[in-house]
Amino acid sequence: MLEIVAILILTNHVGKIVEAKGLKSGGYKWGAAGLWFGGEIAGAFIGGIIIAIAGADSNCIAYLAALLGAAVGAWVAITIAKDAEPPPNYSQEPPSIDETK
Repeated sequence: MLEIVAILILTNHVGKIVEAKGLKSGGYKWGAAGLWFGGEIAGAFIGGIIIAIAGADSNCIAYLAALLGAAVGAWVAITIAKDAEPPPNYSQEPPSIDETK
């Protein structure tokens, strides 16, 4: 349940970053969720390999590695959003309203 809340917070954060740059946020939000789950799966796989090599009986290592992978995926998603370029004609200032017309 907490993971769902974390993904919602992540996608909202990424959406706010790219919307402030004048970009549509939908693809970036889906990308953030995909990077989260991809990182989690990769981390669990790496944790499973560590368990197999070390001969450990605990699945806690795989779970912690999965959480670490999810955090790396979230970091990558936020980095991509921060590095996104605004459209060429985008201005951060709202257009001025000329009251004399």
